[in-house]
Amino acid sequence: MKIKNKLSISLLLIVIFTVTFTQFAFAGSEATCIFLLIDPGSRPNGLGQSYVAIAEGGFASWWNPGGLAFQGNSELGLMHSNWFGDVIDDMYYEYLGYAQYFEGIGTIGLNITYMTYGEQEAYDTDGVFRGSFNSYEIAAGGSYGTKLNDELGVGINLKGIISSLAPLIEDVGMTGAGIGYTFVVDLGLLKKNFFIPRLDFGVNIQNFGPDMSYQNTESKQPMPLNLKLGFSYRIFDDKYNKLIVTGDINKMMVNNDPLWKRIFTSWGDDGFNNELDSMIENIGIEYKYYNLISLRVGYVNDVEGHIQGVSFGGGISYEFSKGKDLYFDFALQPAGELTTNNKTFSLGVTF
Repeated sequence: MKIKNKLSISLLLIVIFTVTFTQFAFAGSEATCIFLLIDPGSRPNGLGQSYVAIAEGGFASWWNPGGLAFQGNSELGLMHSNWFGDVIDDMYYEYLGYAQYFEGIGTIGLNITYMTYGEQEAYDTDGVFRGSFNSYEIAAGGSYGTKLNDELGVGINLKGIISSLAPLIEDVGMTGAGIGYTFVVDLGLLKKNFFIPRLDFGVNIQNFGPDMSYQNTESKQPMPLNLKLGFSYRIFDDKYNKLIVTGDINKMMVNNDPLWKRIFTSWGDDGFNNELDSMIENIGIEYKYYNLISLRVGYVNDVEGHIQGVSFGGGISYEFSKGKDLYFDFALQPAGELTTNNKTFSLGVTF
């Protein structure tokens, strides 16, 4: 049964947050723009959303801009998902990422994240229809990655954010539009052959930026500051067969302290042990044959977000010219209490 978008203004923000982002409920009472935490790329999602120590291609800017440093070509990646499509028919998530290597300079990337919540209908407290509007959020960014040495890469991703949840509508008690603007920065590092050969380590601090103020409120809400770190190990990596295992941990660092202080104080707000329990663990394994066919399986363990389940995915790649590849990936991933799974599709080209 589809959910009908017939909402009063007073409930809109609550419904958008609660329905869309059940998996981030543990931080939802404090952070805004949670769409920034939706994982782009069907390959990472097939791997149980564990990719920070791989972070390559068109989606690298989001997962770990430090991974851009090891890119030696250009790549364009796109992802589409009808988010919670089994119950909501007009909520979509789109991501576009581009990365290009420049010899002697490094790799420069561009990325756009777009989340639309579909058409909403506004009613006043007496139930009188006051018009329709569309709600959406968008982040547009530029990234850069470079090597400090042959095995160590660092990167940065700067994103401007627009959160347009509701326009100013008369006679519903609004003092201003539900629109806010801000910017955030991601800082990433990727270390190849971390102490032992074929073991890679990645870390990414995501969404570090000033709080957002909406026009219809004087209060400010922090951005979803997140620490992502993980390892990947290439069990074997030859011309015909590649097998890699990977694992990530995510820790939200959100509270009402000043921005720089949250990185430290957010570890003890609810007791250190409870903070550790709130972390999200992700693991995955991928087998690739001859850079042609890929099979993936992963597991997501998000206790507080009520998401614990297995993800599956696969992909095909076609070399249409020497050094130029077209690829397609699909993933089926656990989604939480509202629906069992989300389906994502990715398309990309390497040239």
